[in-house]
Order: sequence, then C-alpha cells, then structure tokens
Amino acid sequence: MVTEKELSRRLLMQMGISTAAASALASVTGGTLAHASSRTPARVDSGPDFAADNKSLELSINNAYLFLDQMMDAYAQGTTVRLCQSYCDQIAGGTFYSTAFVYDNALLVLAYLARARTSDIQRAKVIGDALLYAQQNDSVSDGRFRQAYFAGAPDSHEIFVTRGLPFFQGSAVGDVAWPGIALAQLYARTGLRAYLEGAVRAASFIETTARDKVNVPPGGYYFGNGQTNKSTEHNIDVYALFTMLAKLTGNGSWLDGAQHAKAFVEAMFDSPSGHFWTGTSDPTHIFYNNSPEDVQSWSYLAFQDQNFAASIDWVKTNLATTDTSFAFNNGWGSNGGLRLRVSGVTFASLSKLGTVLGDNTVDADAVWLEGTGHLIAALLSRRLPAKDDIPSFHGDVSLAGSLIEHVQVAQNSLGGGQTVNGQPLVVGQGLTASTSVLNTGFGFNYFPYFHIGATSWYLMGVQAVNPLQLADR
Repeated sequence: MVTEKELSRRLLMQMGISTAAASALASVTGGTLAHASSRTPARVDSGPDFAADNKSLELSINNAYLFLDQMMDAYAQGTTVRLCQSYCDQIAGGTFYSTAFVYDNALLVLAYLARARTSDIQRAKVIGDALLYAQQNDSVSDGRFRQAYFAGAPDSHEIFVTRGLPFFQGSAVGDVAWPGIALAQLYARTGLRAYLEGAVRAASFIETTARDKVNVPPGGYYFGNGQTNKSTEHNIDVYALFTMLAKLTGNGSWLDGAQHAKAFVEAMFDSPSGHFWTGTSDPTHIFYNNSPEDVQSWSYLAFQDQNFAASIDWVKTNLATTDTSFAFNNGWGSNGGLRLRVSGVTFASLSKLGTVLGDNTVDADAVWLEGTGHLIAALLSRRLPAKDDIPSFHGDVSLAGSLIEHVQVAQNSLGGGQTVNGQPLVVGQGLTASTSVLNTGFGFNYFPYFHIGATSWYLMGVQAVNPLQLADR
C-alpha cells in the first residue's frame, strides 16, 4: 500500500508542479479562503499531460479501467448486451445488489470513450446497446429511460437489462439526459446512427414532458413529468444534450431548447457569492438551503462561459475538505495504524453539518470522490494560470495535480473486502463513492463503497476529457 507520505512530493515532482501544487493543496485543506473573484479569468491552452509523463499515474488509470472491466463483466462477458452494476454488492446492506443506475452507466460509456482503445470502444458500444434496448422496450415507448435497471440476470432475450425495483421506475430529466449524452458521444465516435436516434428520442421526451412554457423567464425544464420544481443540474444536462444534437443532426431547433435551459441556469447564479443555487422548490422560488458541488463544475464544463467561471473558485473555497484515516467514523476502519489523509471536495454546503443535523453515522470531513473528479475535469478544462488565480491558489493545473494525487491515496487504500457478484474487488483499482460516510444534506448519504460513477469521473478528469462538450479531448 502506498502511503500519503510516499505519494506527496514525489508525484508532484514527477508532474513538474511540486511547489505550486503543494501550496494549492495547503489552500484546499484550509477551506477558509476568500470568496471567488468576479474578474474574468484567462485561459491557457497548454498544460501537462499527466498520464504521459508519470508512470504512477498511468498505473492508476490502467487499474481504474481494470475495475470498470470487472464490474462490467460480473454477470456476462464479451459482446453480450448488458448494463453494469453501479456499486459493490455491499451497498445499502445488499439492497442495491445488481442495480444498474442509468446515470452511472452513461458515465461508464463516457469513461471508455475517454481512453478510446479498440477494446474500450467495444465496451462502450455494449453499454450503449443496452441503453437502447432499455429505451426501445420500455412499456411506455416514449423515449424515456428509468432511473435504474436490474443487471444481474438476463431477460427472455438473454439481454441483461430488466426493469429495476419499484422505487427505481422514475424518469427524472437528469436520468434521461445523461444516457442521451452518452449515446450522442457514442454516435460521434462510431457513426452508428442508432445511437443518435436514441439520443434524439431521449431529448424529445424531455422537450415534450418537462419544458416550462409558462414561467418564462426563468424558463428551464422541470425536474420531471408532472413536477413543479426545477433543478439547476438537470438544466445543465439538458443544455449539453441539446447543443450536441444541434451539431450532430443539423437541426437548429435544438438550440432553442438549449437556450431555454441555459436561461434557467443563469437565473440561478448568485453574483455576490459567485456560485449557482440548487434550483427552485416550485417554478419560481429559489431553493437557498443547500448548494451542491456538481452544478458549479458542470456549468463550466457545459457552458465554457467565463462569466460564470467563478463557480469553480466557489467550490475551491467553500466545499474543500480533508478526511483522515483517524477521523471519527472514517471509511478506512481498521487500517493497521496508517495515518492517511485525502483532500478533495464534499457534496454540498450542508454536508459538513451532518453530525450537527443529527446524523451520527457520518464523517463530517468525508471527501466526495466523484465530485472531486468533477472539479479536476473543470480545472483542466478552464486551465486558469497562476497569475489570475484567487489568493493562495496557484493555477488550475497545479490544483488539479494535487487533487489527482490525493484521489490516488483513496484509490490505493479504500474498499477492502468488497465484492461484485460475490467476487473480490481489488484495492488499488476502483474508487469508492466517498472516503467515509457522507451526508449530502439532501436526505441521502454516500458511502465508502466501490462505485463505477466515481471511478468514471476520475478517469475523465485525469485525462482532461469534458463529457459535456461534443468529442472534447
């Protein structure tokens, strides 16, 4: 096992960013910096290819793909059409055994497209075909996807996609948009028209069932069919999907929907603090109580708009956290006396108050590893130079480098004793959803269990791939 001490300076030196990254890391762990600057940041178009010059990082990436391969092959192999179980068997006491969340499977497609070896493309197509099968065989037949499917056994056609448990039947906008994004990207890579047609069907379902035609401004799309609340995150997803379809189909009408979604997201931006609110609790009343990380990073990945880029800095200064193997309720458990430390971001502004809110099972300093992957991807997309960064930070590339190093500490130390379909998963390959039990502040928790979603976001981030822009490498 590689300890924090062995990783720190050595990896940073190999990346060629040691001094700046170490300073940036100190900033992350403090979490008490000033709010983001309102100035328009510059962007540099060059920066280190971390994986190309770093054998340790190359090994980390390859091992993460081995984890995804094992998860994908847990119940069937080769070209058998199948979805992939999202978490290890132990999640929720086994309740989610064989559950394949469509968001996670969309990320799996995008992660395989990020590396894009021949075998990766084949795997992406297998998952893409499974998404198409789920869409085409839905009882409603209107282009929707369900939140999750059962992937542990084949149906009568030997396809490992069946409708999930009763409480996974929903079709929230985000759960439809992300498979659409994956299919659009898969079409862009392969040219196979069935994937584009599936993406269009998904987008058409959103346009038909969720568009707010009354409350304009701010416009946007509802959380789902029949809902009155609206999610900033979901509208970012819609913008990304619709802009992709405008390019891929040549049909400019998708741009109207994209702008309708973006107008809502822009209305959720709070200029004084430099961050986006969660959304609205009904069509027009903003939900101020809890602000999540994902909308801050995804908004930049989708829009590439410097007018709202301060949201990345808001994450750096407001959601920074450092978890340790000796913290209360830490995810390492019995760790043989190792003193490990992982810095990254938490889920949302209320996450550190989990114990205060009465949840005594959580570690208030838990790192959300998926969200840390979001931030890495956003930093390596923006690439703000050190001279334009906010106080105590030294540029986006250096901060991304230090975060990558800390994610590797988690990768090399968490997840012992976990399985998929009863088979052991290997510590040092995949990422857990969080370093310790993490309270989101939205009524659910994340756990230190292996997760294809967190692993996929890490792989996209570390390879500087932006899944919300068409074929952006």
